[in-house]
Amino acid sequence: MASILKAQESLGKNFDLGGESSQGTLKLDAVEKVMFDAATKFISLAKQRINAKGKVDRGNMSDITVSAINKTGNRYLLTIGYDESNPASKYYDFQNKGVKGIKSGKPNSPYQFRTLKVSKNMVQAILEWYLRHKNYIKNEDQRKGLSPLQIKRKQISDVADPMIKLRKLAKNTAKRIKERGIARVGFFDDNEEKAFGEDFKAKLSQALGQDIALTITQTFKK
Repeated sequence: MASILKAQESLGKNFDLGGESSQGTLKLDAVEKVMFDAATKFISLAKQRINAKGKVDRGNMSDITVSAINKTGNRYLLTIGYDESNPASKYYDFQNKGVKGIKSGKPNSPYQFRTLKVSKNMVQAILEWYLRHKNYIKNEDQRKGLSPLQIKRKQISDVADPMIKLRKLAKNTAKRIKERGIARVGFFDDNEEKAFGEDFKAKLSQALGQDIALTITQTFKK
């Protein structure tokens, strides 16, 4: 019993076992509080990594949430991730683990680009990104050595359809991404152990007077 009490104290003064003893009836509320506190820590660490790596665009990837805890016997299932309505639910793991480039061969990732051919969807997504971040649009025109008439024609062409140029820039950017790869951010993989490591599970098991099995998933199902 001494080790159980010591473990309870380590979880903080606000921890409420919710039962008379290790043989009494446990209230799930106490378990949920400890787990949700750990989930909150995990989400905070993940957001810090996302912000530090400059991966915030429309905010979708920062919208990490936690679902209710499901319990079966001594097994608990905790889901942390993205709602299916969030576009990040479809691409977050490419940023988390990175995507290996065709020419660079980096990073080390289970995902890799297999061809330099770019899809319309990829080009469109990059084009829209440029439209939201116009300061990244660089003028790559070569004007040195051109006659005044050639420069004027270039200017007229640019004004006539700037979206053609921007789409070409987006296409070139897409090819460069496939060549170089997408860097690993690790905001999910690197923080799970920090929030839900063996120390956390051991303390919780001792505090409850029973062994538990905790599974963390990243997929929300309706």
